[in-house]
Amino acid sequence: MSINFLQGIQRASDHQSQIRNDVHVVATNWFVNRCPLATRLPRLPVGSTTFTLVNRAFRRRTTAVAAAVAAGDAQITLENASSFMVGDVLELPSGERVEVLADPNVSTHVVQVRRGAEGTTAAAAAIGGTVRLIGNSRTGGEVNQSAVALQPTGTIQYCQTFQHPVQVAGSLQSSLGYQTSPGIQTPFDQHKMDALQNLLDDMEVSAYYGLGESPTVAGRPKQRGLRSLLSSNKVTAPTNAGAYKPSDLIRDTLERCRANGGSPDVLLVSSNFMTGLAVWGHAAQRIDAGMNVFGVPIDVFEAPFLGGLSIIEAPLLRPFTAVALTSTEVRLRMKRNEYWNPRGSRGDALEGDWIAEGALEVENESHHAWLEGITAFSAT
Repeated sequence: MSINFLQGIQRASDHQSQIRNDVHVVATNWFVNRCPLATRLPRLPVGSTTFTLVNRAFRRRTTAVAAAVAAGDAQITLENASSFMVGDVLELPSGERVEVLADPNVSTHVVQVRRGAEGTTAAAAAIGGTVRLIGNSRTGGEVNQSAVALQPTGTIQYCQTFQHPVQVAGSLQSSLGYQTSPGIQTPFDQHKMDALQNLLDDMEVSAYYGLGESPTVAGRPKQRGLRSLLSSNKVTAPTNAGAYKPSDLIRDTLERCRANGGSPDVLLVSSNFMTGLAVWGHAAQRIDAGMNVFGVPIDVFEAPFLGGLSIIEAPLLRPFTAVALTSTEVRLRMKRNEYWNPRGSRGDALEGDWIAEGALEVENESHHAWLEGITAFSAT
C-alpha cells in the first residue's frame, strides 16, 4: 500500500477515517420514548468487555425457626443466624422477646439467648415460625464485640457489541422516485435511519431479556438483562394473576424493594399495563418531563395510588410486565457509544455500519423488582 502525505492545512475530510461519527446524543433524543432504558439511563465509560456488578444488603430482619423450641430452652436454632449480634432482641412467633447472649454459631446457626426478655413470657416455638429482629441493645461499656457485615457478592456482566450494516446499491441510490420518511433525502439515508432504530431496539430488548454469555472462541459476549439480574424480587407467577389488583402490584414490586432497602422511584410498564391502570380506576396522568430536541414530549406518567412514582411506558417490554427500579442504582456502561462507521463506496454500492458496545449495570439487585405472569387486570 502506498503512503501518501498531505501538505498545507489539514481538513476534516482528509482525516475522515480517524473521526468517529458518534451519534448517541441524537439517537437518545430520537428514540427517547421507544427505548427508555437505552436512551434515558446515565452512561458511564467502561474499559473492559467484562465488569462486576456488586450487591450489598442490610441486616436480615426476619428468619425462621429451624428446630422446635421449648419454653425452657436456653438456645434456639434458626435457619440463618449469621446476621445477629450479642445484645440483639428477637421476637419469636408467640410474641416472646429473647436477647442474644453470645455470638451465633454460623455453621449450626444455634443462638444462646435469655428467654422472656422485655417482660414477656417464655413460650414454645414450632419449626418454620417467623423470628423477627427488633434491634440491638448494649450496656454502654462493652468491649471486644464482634462486628457483623454482609459480604458483598459480585455478578459478572459482559459488554455486548451491536453492529447493523447498511448496504445500498448504486442503482437504488440513484432512484429519484424512492419514497423516504419526511426529512430523509436518499435511499441510503433511509436505510441508515432504519438500521439505527434496529440497533437501539436490540440494545433495549437485550437490556430486558438478555441471559448473558461470556466471550469465548465459540461465542460472542452478550449482556445480562434485567430479567436475569433481578433474582431476589422476580415474580413470574403472581398471586391473583387472573384478577390482578393495585394492592397486588404494590405487594409484588414496591414492598419487596423497600423491604430490602431499596427506594424505587421508576416503574417501567408494558403498553397494556397502561390499560390496566385505567381498569383499576387509576388512569396514568402525564407529567411535564419536557421535550426532546426534536420537539417531541418525553413520556412520563404518574398514578396517584403509587405516591409520585414515575411511570414510563416501555413498548418493547412483553405484555403484562412491570419493572420497579431504584433509578440511582441503574446505568449503562458503554465501551463505545452508538456511532456511524462508513465503509464508503465499494464497486457499485454504498456501505457502512452502525456500531455500539456496552451493557447494563445494576447495583444491589434486591433493590429492584421484576413482575410478569399476569393474565388479566381487575378493579376488585
